[in-house]
Amino acid sequence: MIHIALCTDTYYMMACGPCLVSIFEHHAKGTCHVYIVTKSLPESDVKGLHQVAEKYGQQVTILQVGAEEFRHLKVSEQFRESVYYRFLLPELLLELDKIIYLDCDILVNGSLEPFWQSDINGYACGVVEDQEGDDILLHNRIGVYTPYFNSGVLLMNLDYWREHNLIEQLVDFIYENPEKCIYPDQDAMNVVLQGKVKFMPYGYNFQDLWYSRPWQDIRLHASKFKEVEEWKDHPVVIHFAGRNKPWKRTCKHPYRQYYLECLAKTPWTVGRYKRPKGKGPNHKHIVRFNRAMAALVIETLAFIIYICLNH
Repeated sequence: MIHIALCTDTYYMMACGPCLVSIFEHHAKGTCHVYIVTKSLPESDVKGLHQVAEKYGQQVTILQVGAEEFRHLKVSEQFRESVYYRFLLPELLLELDKIIYLDCDILVNGSLEPFWQSDINGYACGVVEDQEGDDILLHNRIGVYTPYFNSGVLLMNLDYWREHNLIEQLVDFIYENPEKCIYPDQDAMNVVLQGKVKFMPYGYNFQDLWYSRPWQDIRLHASKFKEVEEWKDHPVVIHFAGRNKPWKRTCKHPYRQYYLECLAKTPWTVGRYKRPKGKGPNHKHIVRFNRAMAALVIETLAFIIYICLNH
């Protein structure tokens, strides 16, 4: 039995649903147990997840978390609170010694069995290098000069996490170093887990820049291009890691059609959910405009009062 965890909220079901379908499409009946970690989901979403699992004869368990320890950590439109839920897996799944964690903006394109069977004894995680893992600016920012890994796919050694109290270390680092954590969960893991991870083949977390940019424009050492190319036509895990998400009409990713096919096998559709009020992409610009207008009004009133008092 392969155990897999996804973390989501209701606004990301157009990603979580297709990811779930893609997992089940590539594994025989009864071989997967997927845990959906969430703060809360509407009953319609919970029902939809179970419907997908039943269709494929697989198991889904919804794990609801309070996540109070994350309330002081930085969040944004791009990095929602749910990015931290993976930290809780060692506590939530005490009966397991390991699990595969996947970001929801992922599609599985082959069997995860070889990845699952990888020996990670003595390591916190099995990981895959980030698509721009040799970016020296990134390394300088967090002060880590070993290869930088992407946190979207993790083969987690849960016993190791419990033994070394990694949850507390990660939360403390993010809380104490907000200026360093542009990619909060990922930056923290690269610092805290430095030297404690085992690097796995690129095909288990094949990221979007490897399709969309020429090699000379990617911050990855040229010696690694050959291995990346070997996985390009048949990646096991496809990760839409940047802003080129497959639910966007502008997406040119070669596996966008596969995403749409998986989406069609779920109860969800693109655009079904509205963004939370005040969290749209132009929100920060509106706030800045309102502040500027308020300052202008105050300055104008002050000038009028000055004129009145001096005449």
